[in-house]
Amino acid sequence: MEIPPIVEKAGRRVQKLKMRFIVIFSVLLIAGLWLYSRLQWIPAGFVGVLYNASGGLQKKIYQPQRLFVGPFQQLYLYPTKLQAAIYSQDPNFGEVRSSDGVLITTSDTATTNFDVAVFYRVEPENVFKAFESFGPIRIEDIQVQHIRRAVREAANAVGTQYDVFQLIGPKREEASLALTARLKEILGRKGITIEQSMLLSANPSSDINAKITSRVNSYTQLTISRLLAQIAEISRQTAVTRAQAETKARTLQADQTKDKSLELLELDLQEEAIDAWNGKLPAIQSQPGQTVILGGDTLSVLGGKQ
Repeated sequence: MEIPPIVEKAGRRVQKLKMRFIVIFSVLLIAGLWLYSRLQWIPAGFVGVLYNASGGLQKKIYQPQRLFVGPFQQLYLYPTKLQAAIYSQDPNFGEVRSSDGVLITTSDTATTNFDVAVFYRVEPENVFKAFESFGPIRIEDIQVQHIRRAVREAANAVGTQYDVFQLIGPKREEASLALTARLKEILGRKGITIEQSMLLSANPSSDINAKITSRVNSYTQLTISRLLAQIAEISRQTAVTRAQAETKARTLQADQTKDKSLELLELDLQEEAIDAWNGKLPAIQSQPGQTVILGGDTLSVLGGKQ
């Protein structure tokens, strides 16, 4: 059966509408996907700036949000929250998975690798200063390249104030404070705010390790000698104290013996007097405080009685 011309014409119009709808839908879908692909997130703790290939940097700071970035634009993020840049000699740790420690030369011309940690941020008012200082590169590249270079410069300036033994040992905290002050001066004028930096573990060479071992042994021997001297002095003082105590004890014993001997002599005299007594009381006995006067006749009588 032959299709009427009007029906055939209507069918062709429907086919054209379908094709047109498919084309429009495809264009809209592609446009939507393209627009979605150009949306970028500025996460919390960061701010962003847009750089145009033709017009340069836009003088506007974007807060955390989803932002449309045009085809000839680039979004650069700067951290306003605290960031940690760690440069470590351990290849399994730190920003770069390789030996990335900071080599420091000390006042005794010794060179030692130190692990260094730097805590920094970019304040919103310093974003444009940071962009002018480092150009259109990511903050990760700034951290690996420029901040690390500044750390090496500052660490070697500070290292010349100490010898290797001080820097490894008791002066490390003091040197960390000096390093922080130096980095604030170097990177502050470039828009990077340094909060703190720390010299972490040291990785000395075998020669320095040998010197450290020798110095530790010498210090140990010196400490032992001082302790032995203290023990000898305490023993001497103890001997002197013991001798003084023994001398005093002998003196007290002699005094007690002397007093006892006098008492024994007095008892012996009293015993002799008792043995010589005839058992008769004196004919004349005086009272306490009474004076008795005897004449010659009385004495003769008393003598005769005896």
